[in-house]
Amino acid sequence: MASLYFTLDGASHEIELYPDLAPVTIGKLVASLPARLDIHCAKIAGQHIFWHAPVVADIEKPADILTLPAGTFLYWPERQFLELIYGELQAEKAQVSVLGRLTGDIGWLKEYGRRVVERHGQEPLVAELSAAADALPLALPEKDFASPGLIALREARKAIWQAPPEEIFVLLRREGMMLPYGPLAMAEGELRKLHELIWRLRREDYGIGLAERARVATFLIDAFNARIDGFCALHEIGRVLDSARPLLADPALVGDVIEELVLFTGRAAAWLDTYIPWNALNETTRTALVRQGVR
Repeated sequence: MASLYFTLDGASHEIELYPDLAPVTIGKLVASLPARLDIHCAKIAGQHIFWHAPVVADIEKPADILTLPAGTFLYWPERQFLELIYGELQAEKAQVSVLGRLTGDIGWLKEYGRRVVERHGQEPLVAELSAAADALPLALPEKDFASPGLIALREARKAIWQAPPEEIFVLLRREGMMLPYGPLAMAEGELRKLHELIWRLRREDYGIGLAERARVATFLIDAFNARIDGFCALHEIGRVLDSARPLLADPALVGDVIEELVLFTGRAAAWLDTYIPWNALNETTRTALVRQGVR
């Protein structure tokens, strides 16, 4: 049996892996470990916690997320999330890859899940994920790059995975009307949409052929950077996105560029999401709707 360990508040919890269900995803994930995780709360689906996946992989042996029991460890390719389910989920349509399952009692995860909902955006919510020795032979290392531009893009991606860019903290310290929440919410939403659209460019079944991928990716970078860089003033993130455009002119690089952009944009969105107090905003919305007689 191969295992990972999810470590929280000094206690390690074993995740038994199912490499027969998702060998590629598990192999790429194991190669990326150990890793520090910033934990996020679900916005719609209900009782699960998630963090952003450091790898890109296609779905393997698809499972309907609503059929999975509490304790399941999964990968949602389209959102690029790694998730742990701790209770019944709300209505959501998603096909996911099952990676494994927590062993033993998961009462600790249920308690932590409630804490994540209540405290998201108000305090750091961090954990660690590591591979047991029996999982290490499953690792699938990253491919090597020869293109200097592609190497630089990967370095920028790895840098943003290590820590939030300083310009995010500049954004959070801005003062003025609807600041900092306005550009914070806008930037998170724009980067998340850009991430999901670029992810779809990997797959021909979404209707974008190989010859069109570079053109569409360039269009998306131009369109979304108008807000990410121009409106939200995330100039360094905008510069990295712009650096990918000339690389897309080389057909041999397009696939790798798209995967690096998926990893970069998704992680940038996740850093921004870390600072949004979703539960407090939801309660404020409920109160306002009651006052207006909507609820």
